[in-house]
Amino acid sequence: MARLGLVPFTRQWTRGGVFGFRFQLPADVFEALVAAGTAGTRRSVTFSLKTRDPLTARSRALRAAADVGDMISAVRAGTIPRWQFDPAAYRQDRIVIPATGRKQSIAQQVGPAASKKGMTLRRVYKEVYLPRRQERKGAVPRRRSRLDMEKAITRFVASAGDLAVNTITRRDAEKFVRSLKVGSVATMKKTVTCLSTICNAALAAGLITSNPFRGLGPDRAAIVAARRSYSRFDHDQLTRFFGRTEREDGAVLWLPRLLLLTGARLEEMAQLRAAWFVRRDGVEVIDLHEAKVKNPHNKRYIPLHRDLLDLGVLDHVRRSPERLFPELKYRASAESWSSAISMKLNREIDAALGTDRRLTVHSLRKTFEHAAYVVGVPKATINAITGHKPGDISEEHYLLLQDDLPLLKRHIDQIDFPFLRRLAA
Repeated sequence: MARLGLVPFTRQWTRGGVFGFRFQLPADVFEALVAAGTAGTRRSVTFSLKTRDPLTARSRALRAAADVGDMISAVRAGTIPRWQFDPAAYRQDRIVIPATGRKQSIAQQVGPAASKKGMTLRRVYKEVYLPRRQERKGAVPRRRSRLDMEKAITRFVASAGDLAVNTITRRDAEKFVRSLKVGSVATMKKTVTCLSTICNAALAAGLITSNPFRGLGPDRAAIVAARRSYSRFDHDQLTRFFGRTEREDGAVLWLPRLLLLTGARLEEMAQLRAAWFVRRDGVEVIDLHEAKVKNPHNKRYIPLHRDLLDLGVLDHVRRSPERLFPELKYRASAESWSSAISMKLNREIDAALGTDRRLTVHSLRKTFEHAAYVVGVPKATINAITGHKPGDISEEHYLLLQDDLPLLKRHIDQIDFPFLRRLAA
């Protein structure tokens, strides 16, 4: 990965092609500087970077953002530095030593704590970061966040060894990031951010004098560019994929059918219970008001498509115990029911269609929406069925389509996938 791919997104603006820097101080920091009588205090740090080159602007903005961040940390730690922000220092391409007073305060803190030669990343995480997080936020991180931290430490130890935190150099950190092999750019950013967060705690405790991971990892633009762009299935691809799943039973058989004919998310369908299949206003529906969903708009009724009824979904519900797919187990680390079945179904897609990162189990949701649009189903109805946020005030507060189940049923039955009937026959 190029060096420029290892810097974080910075607060830049442009005027007439010339880049500038803008950073608004947090309210508590600004008030503390004003109360201390710090000369030249402004709520917003804004100045021109004097360059039209985006890469040069990013380099200069990084240094400015780092120094402002150090000043904020110093103020929140109780040290009010003599802070005079000089824009000229960031209009030249050289390394600038921050003048915020943060380095001096850290050096003063380094005392007995610095003698802890055996403080590895894992010990810093357990003995410094977690207590500090508890003190500052009033609670430890969620289980998912803790597992991400521990996984990041394990990856670093496997690559560079179980080094003491005060012996990890910038070169060690950059070598680790360059050699990091993970599934996506977002996972890389998460890993590096976790390690940087732990080192920030070590920095605040006086165990180290600089954070070797600061500024590393992919930037925001790289994350957006590398984000999966899910495609939709065409009818031939659906036929080949369902040709494999229709030979199975249980979740592998029924989840693709449900996803394609409801437009729901995999996690919503993986946690289905028999009691959630009800009859309302004369329409057979799936009631997701008790499900664990992504946002409040996803708590909805989904009418059962006529093909689902013909395929015998209600017979399957009657034969099922409390949960529709008891073979799916809740995975606490991922906080979901669908982790294992997601991998299984994606492997089936790869086996049927070849490896294409744009075609995943989530593509069935896009396929449903496209099929609904093609046959003329209104967008407001599609939103009500799939759980998307209403498009405007009228749709959200006046149409109330999510409660008009006969209308939703009439529209969802217009969607046609002929291959399903052929497969069933």
